[in-house]
Amino acid sequence: MMFDPAIAPRFAFIDVETTGSSPTRERITEIGVVRVDFDGDSVRVDEWCTLINPGIPIPSEIQWLTGITNDMVKSAPSFVDIAQPLFDLLEGAVFVAHNAHFDYGFIRAAFCRAGLAYTARTLCTVRLSRYLYPDRAPHTLDALIERFEISGEQRHRALGDARVLWRWVQKLRNRHQPSELSDAVRTLLRRPALPSNLPPDAIDALPHAPGVYIFYGLNQHPIYIGKSIDLRSRVAAHFNAEHRAARELRLSQEVHRVDYEETAGELGASLRESELIKTRLPAHNIASRRKLNQVLLSFANDGRAATIRSSAFDLAQLGKCYGPFSSRASLRRTLVELASEHHLCLKMLGLEGRRKAADDSPCFNHQLRRCRGACVGSEGRDEHSARLAELIAQWLLPPWPYAHAVALVEENADRFQQQWHVFDQWCWLGSVKSLDAAARLARCAPRAFEADAARLSVQAMSDRSRRKLAWVELPRADPQATIAAVSADCLSEQAITEC
Repeated sequence: MMFDPAIAPRFAFIDVETTGSSPTRERITEIGVVRVDFDGDSVRVDEWCTLINPGIPIPSEIQWLTGITNDMVKSAPSFVDIAQPLFDLLEGAVFVAHNAHFDYGFIRAAFCRAGLAYTARTLCTVRLSRYLYPDRAPHTLDALIERFEISGEQRHRALGDARVLWRWVQKLRNRHQPSELSDAVRTLLRRPALPSNLPPDAIDALPHAPGVYIFYGLNQHPIYIGKSIDLRSRVAAHFNAEHRAARELRLSQEVHRVDYEETAGELGASLRESELIKTRLPAHNIASRRKLNQVLLSFANDGRAATIRSSAFDLAQLGKCYGPFSSRASLRRTLVELASEHHLCLKMLGLEGRRKAADDSPCFNHQLRRCRGACVGSEGRDEHSARLAELIAQWLLPPWPYAHAVALVEENADRFQQQWHVFDQWCWLGSVKSLDAAARLARCAPRAFEADAARLSVQAMSDRSRRKLAWVELPRADPQATIAAVSADCLSEQAITEC
């Protein structure tokens, strides 16, 4: 038995060909279904396929990819004509597709336009392949065909691709025990208990991809904004009743709508989340909103500490300041802890009151024998400053290491997503989808320091090897960027979608 019938007695392996990538703007041109019914030890397989008249022209590049032309669909039925038979065919079946979010989104949108409300549990074969073979990327359909030696089916035609999925699942039996496959499917099909104010298909609209998610209440103002490398799993976790804290419970009671923005990876999601929180001010992002009061630490010529609001930071001070810290209070706590542990001078750290800081008396720590005496001359100020600099080196906001702006190129090959994150002087200038757009940002965008973006850019630059981020230097005057350490795979042409 391929799967335990207790999971579901029916699976529908589905592929759709379309005029483009947007379920709302584009239309279906062909649907192929391989329906598999389990009844005890017997398995029944039925196939169904039809061309669809989309009612709009098929772009030439799509015609070239699929082989489906405008003439071929001219006399084909519209989706409304086949909606009810297809609805009956899929009823009660687990919806199985490669990059299921794409196919399921088109099918649901088409049913909705035909006046039918369709929902189903979805099993994505991209996710199943990743789950079973996490170290065997890529997980495209062509890669699976080659890896499992599946031949004889017509690619980029609906029924041919649907047959490939069913044959691939059958081949899994040769490599895995039935119980292992069933456990994998159960894990991927697990669905959260949604709040009563959300429609039952709210999670279905979210992809298993990096990005930012936005919770709305009764109006158009967001109540919470978050990020994740797996949007659907993260949002589902918010509504897991078994692990819901009081704050999560309150949030789930208020949310009425979920929206999202997909990004190419973790860095893009972090940058966008930070930007949205600061501009939209969602009520439940309390900790993130407090970052509006962030400060940096600097030192005067005499070695005494001073604080600078991040909004007043001058880029000329790069390499001379430390932080950012979430608030003056947070910075003070950090310095007090360092002073106590390493016998630093409270006066030199600017932590004494104004009157006491102005006279020649020792600092409070010196009176407790917890200061080496920089305040009374027992320790040289240069020596004290050197000790302090070593202790706080981890917070140094370093000088910008490049002559010009730089784009970090983040790519998600499985989702055919690519973003160019442009930075200069640790300022995030924006994220775009092409080299030309990145060059324009480098030439024209203002350099406005923002503490969170600076922190994220420093981390990304220092950790770009692990994150597999390529970088491109973008001179302001010359739109032709010099590409460094960029592989051909990373800078591949933008593709349509994984199918």
